[in-house]
Amino acid sequence: MEQRKWKGAGKMKIGVIGAGAIGLLYGGWLGKLHEVTLFPNTKAQAVELNEKGITVKDGASSFRTFVKADDTFSSLSSQDLVIVAVKQYDLPAVTTVLKNEDGGVPVLFLQNGMGHLVLLEELPQKTILVGTVEHGASRLDGTTVKHNGHGKTNIAVYRGKWDESVHLHTDAFPFTVQPDYELMLLRKCFANAVINPLTAVLKAKNGELVKNPHYARVFRAVFEELAALFPKLSREKMWEEVTGICKNTCENESSMLKDVKKGARTEIDAILGYMLETAARQNSQVPLASALYEMVKGMEDKG
Repeated sequence: MEQRKWKGAGKMKIGVIGAGAIGLLYGGWLGKLHEVTLFPNTKAQAVELNEKGITVKDGASSFRTFVKADDTFSSLSSQDLVIVAVKQYDLPAVTTVLKNEDGGVPVLFLQNGMGHLVLLEELPQKTILVGTVEHGASRLDGTTVKHNGHGKTNIAVYRGKWDESVHLHTDAFPFTVQPDYELMLLRKCFANAVINPLTAVLKAKNGELVKNPHYARVFRAVFEELAALFPKLSREKMWEEVTGICKNTCENESSMLKDVKKGARTEIDAILGYMLETAARQNSQVPLASALYEMVKGMEDKG
């Protein structure tokens, strides 16, 4: 089937698979401009979303967006764009669905880490995009999300073609097209690998990694250990980036810390696991990263 084409400024039909914090955030914001359908994993949440829409709490203000919700995936093939907003460990179930869908509908994957790239090879979609999310969000209930911090969505073409004139966003919720998907994902994965496991183990907010001198020394040591694995990344620029994230989100808790607190499964395998696999391929020793990985996995087992 031919790939869909739209006018750049036209209203689109956008499907969002996953109705956690990121799915609700994107559904709420994109629903201001487009016709959005959410695909949650339970019928109960679908009923609630159809009745109440999505409420986005943004600082002292909030807004509500009415959306459609479909827990059966029956309307997936009628979308102009599908955004996959589930955690990486939930992707196998989603890709099973996508394998049976219209290959002409572009799909955008918004996962942390880089382990999901191998799954994308098996999909029939002609255009596949990958993205990184700079927003902070917390799901408060099945229809409400708190927008903890504003950023942007970086997207890049993994396969096929993407018309950069396609208007997805508002100024308050921007999308930026990047030229190199691998470098884009690696930068985000690296930052997450340095910040998230430490905050999870220390039970610390992001800003404490640079404010507390004892934490800061460990933070720098983990950074240097992982930076040695990726000579294509500029150490100076990446150090500015990871410390900048900590300062700009100083009062935020990382998603990994939130998962540990809830006793939920974390994305440690997708994030730090990728770094350990890279180290193993290079026969490099990364004792600090390895210790952090085992500690987070131990907290998962305890939960």
